[in-house]
Amino acid sequence: MSSESVVPAISGKRSSLISSTSRRCRKRDFRRAPGPGLCSLLLCTMLFVSDLSAETPTDTALWAGGIVLFEDQKKLDFSVEYQARFDENVSSLNNHFLELQAYKKTAPSLLVTGAYRFTHRSSHNDHRLYLGGFWDLTRSAQQDRYDPEKLRVVLQFGYQHDFNAEFDDTLMGSNSVRFVFVASRRLTEKVRPILLAGVLTTWNDAYSYGIDKVRLGGGFVARVTDRSRFRVQYIWEKSYFRSPNTQTNIFWLRYEANFGY
Repeated sequence: MSSESVVPAISGKRSSLISSTSRRCRKRDFRRAPGPGLCSLLLCTMLFVSDLSAETPTDTALWAGGIVLFEDQKKLDFSVEYQARFDENVSSLNNHFLELQAYKKTAPSLLVTGAYRFTHRSSHNDHRLYLGGFWDLTRSAQQDRYDPEKLRVVLQFGYQHDFNAEFDDTLMGSNSVRFVFVASRRLTEKVRPILLAGVLTTWNDAYSYGIDKVRLGGGFVARVTDRSRFRVQYIWEKSYFRSPNTQTNIFWLRYEANFGY
């Protein structure tokens, strides 16, 4: 689970990112499909951000990779993720990274996370430390388990420090705080649409505190097996610091497997 808007289920005894939701899926009657509200909103959002991108197109990027989750462990859940990122209209490899992340459920609606990321770029390597969490805004403290039939709204929040970030052709330490809202509701037994909206604030030696990136997008998560799923997301990103007043159309593909028990 990377720091880019991944939402755990926060259900059962642990985070249950995949497995517990899949087990509950087999016990339900899927003839009742949820209303078209979230799907319509997803379509409108995609058309809106596509319209914005059409006005001042800059680049198209692809994020592709996979993540292995180890859930329901005795003390901490954790994950290992690899991802490659292509830019310049998906013609050039910009960077690829390996991320290790740990999760701890501290309340019925709160999951705390910490992560380390090693990123290799053509010009340099970078190291990142991240501390944050996921807060399920639609779940009450009395709910013991997450209900997959209902609309979920989760706030992802976190602080990250990059030790070797590049701003204005200069390498430096950089700090960021992110806030991302993610809404989802199950459409069928295997498909769950997603909407997201977030902001990344940054400060370092080159820039005082301010909004670095704004992201809007949507997509879906499709269950492949009881312990795996495939994520497809589109993200429209507006960047202010590294490339002033530019925007990027990002397509994010990721295979997610749960090796926990």
